[in-house]
Amino acid sequence: MRKNDPRRYDSVEVTGNDQICLKALKHLERRAAGAKGEMAAANAKAEEAIADSLTLLERMGCPLPELPAAPAPESTEKREGRMRSWEEIAAEAEVAVGEEVSVADLLDEEEVAASNRVIEAIRKKYDLGHRLDGWDWGIAGIAGVASALIDIFLVQIPSGKGALGAAKHPGGWLSDKSKEMLEALSKKRGWDKLADKAHVPYDSAHSADLAQRVAGLGPRTHRFQSLGHDPVLGFVFGVKDILQGKFTAIDRFGKLVVQEIPDADTGMGVFGAIALQIRHLLSDVGTPGGLPAPFMPLLQFLQVGNINGHTIGELSRTMYANGYDFGHFLAMSVPVMVIEVLVRVAYFVKRMCEGHSFAESLPFDFPSRKRQPKLQTMLFTAHTIATAANAGKLLITKNPMGLNLAQWQWYGKVAYSQLHWVLFTKEAERLALVQESIDADWQTINDELSKGWTFVE
Repeated sequence: MRKNDPRRYDSVEVTGNDQICLKALKHLERRAAGAKGEMAAANAKAEEAIADSLTLLERMGCPLPELPAAPAPESTEKREGRMRSWEEIAAEAEVAVGEEVSVADLLDEEEVAASNRVIEAIRKKYDLGHRLDGWDWGIAGIAGVASALIDIFLVQIPSGKGALGAAKHPGGWLSDKSKEMLEALSKKRGWDKLADKAHVPYDSAHSADLAQRVAGLGPRTHRFQSLGHDPVLGFVFGVKDILQGKFTAIDRFGKLVVQEIPDADTGMGVFGAIALQIRHLLSDVGTPGGLPAPFMPLLQFLQVGNINGHTIGELSRTMYANGYDFGHFLAMSVPVMVIEVLVRVAYFVKRMCEGHSFAESLPFDFPSRKRQPKLQTMLFTAHTIATAANAGKLLITKNPMGLNLAQWQWYGKVAYSQLHWVLFTKEAERLALVQESIDADWQTINDELSKGWTFVE
């Protein structure tokens, strides 16, 4: 490692019991070194005495005695001795070693280099196991391109008036089909008849009957401006409005307006309010106005930018009024689902072909199972391709109605997960793998010591 590398052994602060352990090791090392030096000196003196004796015998003409055979080595299967307590060893080391001790004080340069090579090999093994091969890149690329083509040629834009007052235009086949299916399902299930039995306080279509005026509120945009009509946010704001008899809306200038509705029924419980919320959303989902795309009403707060003379907030209202609703959102979700299905199925098949078990090949993350970085990287790559293609579609057509909101929302989720793994989880998993190797080595050492030595009091 480099001198200023923060991972250097001598840069790690060691305190508490770990510092005591290092001091004990340093003390034992010094004692071993001292004993080795004394033994070497004693051996040198013995060799010198033997040499002098042999020289004297040669001068006197005496025959040299035969040297005795070397004694057989003692068995090491069992050695008896008193095992000192850890407290005794630690106290002795504390007195003998006054300075602070680091790991680097116990290792020479070659030992440090050897340890670094082992750690680097483990890290490379981890990286190799999570690196995409040619098949993985191919799967991600095909899924991303397929999703982009579906978005460009089948989703397109919703039918109706052109954005920002342009001429009437046809919509994408998938967008029209999605809305037709919602309308047919609504009639088949009788959802369109729930309106009379699903009155809610946040359903005012204009400001005439309201105590506080909501700028821009009208029959065509009131569901977009009312947060209770959002398919997701409605289960927070809509249920709250039902329980409290209030109307929570965003006016055309991005201002949040919350007001009480006279004579609103506030006598029901939470579960009753949730049931009423569901019935009301179902009554609206198959109508020509439809429901807003999830979370899109929040864009009204962004009264910034200049897109064809409109702020982002104004543009979002205009897009909804021209058919950019929940039905179109379902059509936009199809390319996203195509990526998820293609990549996960291909990943599963490839893992099975590589010899992994069924459980190990499942392309899903479970709480009790480690994250699958290779799968997540493949999904991130495919969604990046599809999102970039949609960005190119917007750049070329210059039509904001071509925005695939579902794709961008899902890409935000996938990108956050990937970024979090790269910045935080990846290195933690590498360190955990190194630690597992160290623990395994320590266990091997302990097992060998247990076999070779028996201490008795």
